[in-house]
Amino acid sequence: MEDSTALRRSRGVSEVVSSVSMLAITIAVFGAVGLISLGSLRSANGVLLTGSQNAASADGILLTVVSTQDNSSGTYVWLFNYGWTPAHLSGVYIDGGKASGWSSSCSALKPEGICDLRLQAGTRGAVTIEFGARTVALTL
Repeated sequence: MEDSTALRRSRGVSEVVSSVSMLAITIAVFGAVGLISLGSLRSANGVLLTGSQNAASADGILLTVVSTQDNSSGTYVWLFNYGWTPAHLSGVYIDGGKASGWSSSCSALKPEGICDLRLQAGTRGAVTIEFGARTVALTL
């Protein structure tokens, strides 16, 4: 009888030890997989962050026409940059051709900044104002 009880007790202890061992192995495997996946997520986060910063830099120029006015001293266009990147005026076109005789305070339109573009008095047509790769189009 004692042998049978000792055998059952030994078997019970070995089952507990094997269960605890399997649990420890499972936790170790899941922990290793978790560490590997965290490293992968960090590198993916770096790629996404770089891509979004490049996109934000390219799309950070958000321009709008605030107002226009035509009087005897000239035709004026006021622009506002509500983006987060400065905009640099690179050209003015009227009906597809390069405009002449214009002046501006838009050489570097800062974020949340407003500037004016002065064209010759009586200017009419489709006006395109270039800020690098961005354009603002309006009809006067």
